[in-house]
Amino acid sequence: MRHLAKPNVILMKKIYLGILFALIYISAKAQDYIATADSCFKAKDYTCAAKNYDLFLEKIESRSNMIAYRSAKSWGLAGNKQRTIAAVKKYVANNYENNYMFFSDGLLNEKAFDFIKDDARWKEIIAAVIAKELVIKQAEKRILDSITTFQNNLEKEGMLNKLKLGNDDALTTYNSIKSYNAYPAIKHELISMQFKLTDSLHTAFLVVLPQDYDARKKYPLMFFLHGGVMMNTGYPDYLDAWNTTGWKRYYTKYAKLNKVIMVYPAGNKDYNWMYPDKGFFMIPAILKQIKEVVNIDDNRVFISGHSNGATGSFSYAMKQPTPFAGFSGFNTRPRVATGGTYIKNILNRSFFNVSVDMDYYYPPEAHDSLNKVMKDIHADYQDNRYNGFPHSFPKFDESESAYKLLFNDLDKRKRDPFHPTVNWECDDVKYGRCDWISITALDTSAAKAAWQTQINFRINKWIVLDKNNKPQVRDTVTNGFNYKKSSGAIKASYSDNVFKVETSDVKSIRLYISPEMVNINNPITIMVNGRQYFNGKLNYDKAFMIDEFEKTLDKAAIWVNHIDIDLSNPSKL
Repeated sequence: MRHLAKPNVILMKKIYLGILFALIYISAKAQDYIATADSCFKAKDYTCAAKNYDLFLEKIESRSNMIAYRSAKSWGLAGNKQRTIAAVKKYVANNYENNYMFFSDGLLNEKAFDFIKDDARWKEIIAAVIAKELVIKQAEKRILDSITTFQNNLEKEGMLNKLKLGNDDALTTYNSIKSYNAYPAIKHELISMQFKLTDSLHTAFLVVLPQDYDARKKYPLMFFLHGGVMMNTGYPDYLDAWNTTGWKRYYTKYAKLNKVIMVYPAGNKDYNWMYPDKGFFMIPAILKQIKEVVNIDDNRVFISGHSNGATGSFSYAMKQPTPFAGFSGFNTRPRVATGGTYIKNILNRSFFNVSVDMDYYYPPEAHDSLNKVMKDIHADYQDNRYNGFPHSFPKFDESESAYKLLFNDLDKRKRDPFHPTVNWECDDVKYGRCDWISITALDTSAAKAAWQTQINFRINKWIVLDKNNKPQVRDTVTNGFNYKKSSGAIKASYSDNVFKVETSDVKSIRLYISPEMVNINNPITIMVNGRQYFNGKLNYDKAFMIDEFEKTLDKAAIWVNHIDIDLSNPSKL
C-alpha cells in the first residue's frame, strides 16, 4: 500500500487548508439554507421556505434549477404573485443555461401555480417555454436520427456479418476467428451508441477512440463506471462530449496519451453494475457490442470507476472477470452487494485501488484491514492512499497523479485467459465461470473442504458527515463483508494435458478446452479430488466453438470443446 501525501510542503498545506475550510464553510451554509427551507416547507411556512431557497440561489449556487423550482413552488403556495412570476422565470432561465430538457406540462400541472395562470406574464412564460421546447425537441430528434443512422450503418459492417462461420470446417473456422481483422474504418472520435436493456428499454454509452484510430490495429479499452447510480432514473438516448469532462477529465487525458479507448456507459437505479443484479450483464454485453465494430485487444480490456462505479468494478473482479485484464477504482467500497464477497477470486486478476482518508463511503482503517487480507493471500492488489481529501477526490487537481499511476500500471497488464491455475468461489452459478472452468451446479448440503473458508475482518471506525457537512469519525461494529448465501469453490490447475481440480460444495463443473492449453492430438486427463473423471481425446467441436464465440466475440480465447463432470454421479465414469 502506498500512502501518498500531496506535493509541496507547508505553503501548499496552508493554501489547501484555507480552501478546504472555505469549501466546508460554503457547504455548511448551503446545508443551512436548504435544511431551513425544507423545514419551513414541511411546516407550511412557504414564505420562509422561499426566502431560504432564494438565499441559496443568491449566495451559493445561482444556476441550480432544482432549488429554483422549489423557490417558485414555495412562492406560489405562499400566494405571492410577483415573487412567483420572478421565481418561475429564474427556474426557466436556469434550465436554458444548464441545457436541461424539461417539459411545459410539468409547469402547467403544478397546482401551486394555478392562481397565476390567468396572468399575462405567466402566459408569456409558458408560450416561450413551449416554443423553446419545440426547438429543443427538433434539435434532439436531428441529433438522435443522425446517431441512430450512423450506428445502424456501422453495425451492418459488424464482425458476425463478415465472418461466414458456417461455410468451413472446424479448424478453418477457428483460424478465421482468430485472424479476423476486417473492421470498418471509423473517422469519428466520439461514438454514441444505444444499448438494449429490455424489449422496451434502452440506454446509451459513449465510445471515445484515439484521434488517429486505425481499424487495422488493436487497442486497449477501459470502461469508466460512474457513481451515484441509486440517484439516477434516466434512460438517455445518447451521450456526448460532456461525458468526457469534469471528474472524468483525467481519464480522457491519459487515455488519449496512451491510445486507450474509453467507454462511458450510463447506469441508473434499476440497471447498473452494483445493485440490483439485473443490470450486471450490461458491461460484458456492451463490450461485445463494441467488439463487433471496433478493433479491441481482447487481452487488454479494463474496468475502472468512482464510488458506486468503483464498487461495480470490484464486483466484476469478484463475479465475472473472464473478459477483463484488470480492475481499478477511486473511492471504492470493496464488496459485492448482491451476495458474498469471495475475496480469493481476486487471485485470478488484479485491482488498483485509490483511497482517501476523509471518505464517508469507506473508511481508511477498513482499507488498511483489506490491504492486510490481500497481502496474506498474495493478491495482486495495491492501495494508493491520498491524505486530506474527501469522497469527491477526482474533482481535485491533485488526483491527477493517481491517474498517471493507473495508466502506467495498465501498460504492464495483459490478460492470460489460459493461465494454468484458477481459484473460484460463487453462491450463484450464473457467475460460476472464471476463464477455462465453470461451476455449473452447487451442492451446499455437503461438508465444506478445510480450505474453503470465509475471509472477513471487523470495522470499528466509520466516517460520517455531520449536519454541517464536516467529516466525523464514529465508532461502529460491522464486518467487512456479508455472507448471506451458501457457496461452492474450486481450485484448478493444468499441465501437460492433465487437469487437476479440487472442489468444495460443488455438484458439477465444466472445463473449456483450447488448443492454446493442451495438445489437442493427445488424450486429456481430468482428475477431481484425486479421482480420474475423464481420459480421452477431443476434437474441434465446430457448433460449440461458434456458439461460445458468438456469446462474447473474444478472438483471443476461443473454446473448441468442453468436458462436463458430474461429481454427484461417479457411477457414470
